[in-house]
Amino acid sequence: MLRYALRRMLLAVPLLFGLSVLSFVYVRLIPGDPITAMLGVNSNPTVVAQLRERFGLDRPLLSQYGDWLAGMVHGDLGVSFRSQIPISTIIVDRIPATLQLAGAGLVVTLLIAIPAGVAAGMRPGSRLDSMITSATLFGLAVPAFFLGTLLMMLLALKLHLVPSQGYVPFADDAAQSMRLTVLPALTLGLAISPYLARLTRSAVVEVAQEPFVPFARAKGLAQRRISIGYVLRNALPSLVAALGLTIASLMAGSIVVEALFNWPGMGRLVVGAVTERDYAMVQALVLIYGALFIVVNLAGELAQGLLDPRVRLT
Repeated sequence: MLRYALRRMLLAVPLLFGLSVLSFVYVRLIPGDPITAMLGVNSNPTVVAQLRERFGLDRPLLSQYGDWLAGMVHGDLGVSFRSQIPISTIIVDRIPATLQLAGAGLVVTLLIAIPAGVAAGMRPGSRLDSMITSATLFGLAVPAFFLGTLLMMLLALKLHLVPSQGYVPFADDAAQSMRLTVLPALTLGLAISPYLARLTRSAVVEVAQEPFVPFARAKGLAQRRISIGYVLRNALPSLVAALGLTIASLMAGSIVVEALFNWPGMGRLVVGAVTERDYAMVQALVLIYGALFIVVNLAGELAQGLLDPRVRLT
């Protein structure tokens, strides 16, 4: 297990380095200039030149990348071009809101996807399987912003069951915070659950074909016990790996949901930084989201290897 874990962690190093290069190059491919976006198109050329020199944008790209990478290694994310506030300070303020939304969205996803995937996988080819498969295909085709808009119109504007927008920290008012979290979390969970449900169905179908499942039925065991104690238990390693990808998808999907529901998290920060051409903020956020994806996926693979010794041999 230790050798398997070391191999996987060593593979993450070049991925992180490549991600840093891509995030640095990506922001420089965005149309427009950050200084012009900050001051306006009719800004004084002398002031523009001074600011470009101040932020190091007049230096060669390789030199800019080297300084930025050195700062990232030492935990310095840089300073926002727009607000002149350290990026780490801004991100720390936004993390609790994003974690609250992602955590609530994960609960919704698990409550929908796991039962649906198990029910479809235990009866492949049945009418229930066809209904669930069709529903997941439809869910994969519906964009999150469209789904969120429909839920907002139905649950908030028409039925008045939950607020349409807003955010209150959980520590300030737990009840109101949860009420405001319902709609964005439901949107996020419904958008991600079809993906996990299909993965769950595939894992359950594969395990259900093993010889011990018909043997358990021949012994007269109840279907519920077979589904939970035999099939779901043996499908757990594959589901753990899929759960890692699901959590990463929740973090990425929160960008659209936060922008739609005016949620003050990291996702909304990404949208604002791209709009304002804040190079330092965009490249830091792209690197953070990418690193989170790699780390969560790595944790899922390590957990799968811990649960299933066969994985460690690959």
